Amino acid sequence: MPGRSFKIARIAGIPVGVNPWWLLIVVLFTWILGDSYYPSVVPGISAAASYGLGLLSILLLFASVLAHEFGHAIVARRHGIEVEEIDLWLLGGVSRLKGHPEEAGDELRYAAAGPLVTAVIAAVFGLIAVALPGSAPATLRAVVDYQVYTNVALLFFNLVPAFPLDGGRIARALLWRRRHDLAAATRTAAGVGRVFGWLMIVLGGFSFLEGAAAGVVLALIGGFVVMAAGAEEAQEQVFEALAGVSASEVMSAPAITVGAEATLDDAERAFARHRGSVLPVVDAEGRVVGLLSLEQLERLLRAGRQIGRVGEIADPDPEILVTEDEDIVKLFERPAFARTGHAVVVTTDHRPVGIVSKTDIERMLRLGRLRGGGRGTDTLVHDH
Repeated sequence: MPGRSFKIARIAGIPVGVNPWWLLIVVLFTWILGDSYYPSVVPGISAAASYGLGLLSILLLFASVLAHEFGHAIVARRHGIEVEEIDLWLLGGVSRLKGHPEEAGDELRYAAAGPLVTAVIAAVFGLIAVALPGSAPATLRAVVDYQVYTNVALLFFNLVPAFPLDGGRIARALLWRRRHDLAAATRTAAGVGRVFGWLMIVLGGFSFLEGAAAGVVLALIGGFVVMAAGAEEAQEQVFEALAGVSASEVMSAPAITVGAEATLDDAERAFARHRGSVLPVVDAEGRVVGLLSLEQLERLLRAGRQIGRVGEIADPDPEILVTEDEDIVKLFERPAFARTGHAVVVTTDHRPVGIVSKTDIERMLRLGRLRGGGRGTDTLVHDH
């Protein structure tokens, strides 16, 4: 996903973020609606009112998109999948899940929830449009009609069986249920998704050359579908290759540590001696209390921060700790691992025995390919 979002709200315990690119699409569609749609359906409308209604319409549409994503999120949470956040970005919305469905039925319910919400929203606006009296203001009718059209279009687009669109996820769930093979179902659904995405890119390109500015948006969506389908397939290949592999089989050992009472200069010397990019920080009894990265240390030293001890700046997130028998696939469900790229392998009493990094996992996958051990991939970091 391009860029990072900034949080604007927390709804039902789920953080909601907005990607800076989202602002671009809001401005673009406000201009398109204010310049062409409202002047064509509301004769004599002023420029200010036209652009104001354009902004209102696109914000209402994104509210529908947000409701669509909450449909996914609430159903996922009811089936034991934690929702990290929901983001609005350039081409719609995305729910970031901490985990993935364990059964085909769960995937089917999760995928269908969003379109169901969109269908309800389209139906509500449709009923409002029918109930409006003939004397209703033309501006009100135009706003309602636009929401009907766009939500119906959003519904049908999302139901196209092209992974990773909702229709593609529904198709994958049905294939998974039939074949009992998630990896094979993902490959098939992703292949269809890539074909559909390329068709959108080509159609969007031709539309743009013929003078339709919306062709650019269609091509962008197609590009997203192609990239996301490939990323989902690559992720599933990684999960397939790492199934049953424990942290102790991948970790770099032993774990070189630095004491919580050490100074920043001590930590700098430790990094220089051991040439690692992270160091577990331990207390006086040798138990891990945090993780210190070289990047973090460099940033603090450049800023001239006066911090006495390493323990004051170490990342204390408990999710950086994993047990020796932890399934490596589970690491990818941890926001801490996605953020730091590392996890500390510990004993039951939190004493460090090794470090697992994305580089370690990359190395294992590459060795597996050299030995003919399956279909690995170099791409390990993806959003759901």
